[in-house]
Amino acid sequence: MFKKILELPKEVESAIRKVVDLKQYEKLEIESVRNEFVTEDYKGKQVDVLYKLKGKEVYFLIEHQSKNDQYMPFRILDYEMQIMNHSFRKRNYKGKFQAKIIAIVIYTGVGKWRVPQSILEIQEQFGYKLKPNQNYLGIGEYNVIDVNDYTKEELLEEGTLLSKVLLIEKVRKEGELLDVLDEIIKRTKEKEIGIMIGIFRYVLVKDLGKEASEKYIKILKEGGRKDMLESMYALREDRRKTLLKSEKRGERRGERRGEKIGIIKTAQNMFKENIDIGLIEKITGLNRKEFM
Repeated sequence: MFKKILELPKEVESAIRKVVDLKQYEKLEIESVRNEFVTEDYKGKQVDVLYKLKGKEVYFLIEHQSKNDQYMPFRILDYEMQIMNHSFRKRNYKGKFQAKIIAIVIYTGVGKWRVPQSILEIQEQFGYKLKPNQNYLGIGEYNVIDVNDYTKEELLEEGTLLSKVLLIEKVRKEGELLDVLDEIIKRTKEKEIGIMIGIFRYVLVKDLGKEASEKYIKILKEGGRKDMLESMYALREDRRKTLLKSEKRGERRGERRGEKIGIIKTAQNMFKENIDIGLIEKITGLNRKEFM
């Protein structure tokens, strides 16, 4: 899902500008780089998305993570070596070789990202530190876009396709998906509808079921018309009522289970006091097998 979205240059630029200070570029001239750099040694190890600045050896490596990965600095280092090796061999540098790789991890998991953001951090955990006159080159270093760092309002306000997807991921985990679906639909641009339908089919079927998800997709296709939005509000209320009924049924089942456990305990105490089994059954309404 994220890979498809980040194949759009505008969304890649949005992700880059979140973590890298590139004020000198009013508009980033970026181009997609196919995973042709993957060699036999690294077969099956491909980055999610790779872009570069046009005419420059500046690469943007973007990975999507839904959970903490303690090996991330080493994975980034692995990818960086592949990219640099490919770039060097393709251009057959005879002089000084320079390449900059900016790695970005988009994290949409539960809880904060808690992984070191460079191999240097890992080394320092073991007591190894660089001398003051040494420079750290940033190898195995990456930036993080953590969905937990943004409020729902900030993501809605940004208005990019990437921010909408981050918002969906955020509210799903907080159990508030229904509360923002209408805002997401109203702010979806016509050119984004195709991708958003795919996202809805992927996300909503899991959370709301196929029937409800198809209704939301129909509303999305209608472009947020007022009458369709009213249908969505009604659908949301129906969903809330269904969830409320389920919760109440669960509470009643819990109460009944609690009551029965109490009755069984009472019957067991009566049995210990040598009270007639037939009398216990009559008083508690239980079968003797349930308390003996």
